[in-house]
Amino acid sequence: MHKFFAKTQFLGKKVLFLSQCHSTNDTAADLLKEKSEIEGTTIISQNQTQGRGQRGNSWESEPGKNATFSIILKPTTIPTQNQFQLHLITTLAIHQTLFPILGKELKIKWPNDIYYRDRKLGGILIENTLKGSHIEHSIIGIGLNVNQSHFSNVHATSLSDITDSSYEVNELIEQILIELEKKYLELKGGKLKMLEAQYLRRLYQFETTSMYEADGRIFQGKIIGINPSGLLKVQENELIHEFAFKEVVYR
Repeated sequence: MHKFFAKTQFLGKKVLFLSQCHSTNDTAADLLKEKSEIEGTTIISQNQTQGRGQRGNSWESEPGKNATFSIILKPTTIPTQNQFQLHLITTLAIHQTLFPILGKELKIKWPNDIYYRDRKLGGILIENTLKGSHIEHSIIGIGLNVNQSHFSNVHATSLSDITDSSYEVNELIEQILIELEKKYLELKGGKLKMLEAQYLRRLYQFETTSMYEADGRIFQGKIIGINPSGLLKVQENELIHEFAFKEVVYR
């Protein structure tokens, strides 16, 4: 552990650099078990051998090419039913960091991905420890494709792929931490409505008529919002459906 990022108040002030690990989220969880956590502690790995996405999906990453890191937070003021607020501020922070590079084709894809046009650029995995009606600890895992140029998944892309340039990974991580800290403090300061409005303006397929599939049925609808629990609201004619993760598929 050592001081690393100087432009934040508490995120990234304590950093654990790893040349390799199974998962930065798992390393963060081990620190919490040892009671050695400090809010804002950040774990960065050059090679994450068993990186995970939502629902056990794997995360493909070439060693040394991408940003793979996790952050420990103690968002004790967030009720358990509003855990999605952490997804909201984290994806907003990543979007805010990358927008000057990529522009308006950059979108947040509900619930946990960052997209450029129709290809995946990054994703997040948030794992919470609950205590009573509130969150005791959160581990925010972020994977961002930066300098990798070849993917087994044809729907994946990277900053380097898109712009034909290379980037300093730790500089991008620092900027994401700066933006996440801002959003986190805004959330704690009661600015949820403002953050929700920002999120919707950046949301993939928001208020765009598209095809979706749910329960084996394909239908035409449009995303009209996110409910307080993080469910996706899709309007089909006069009906408004609310879907949890994996209950609806973009077609």
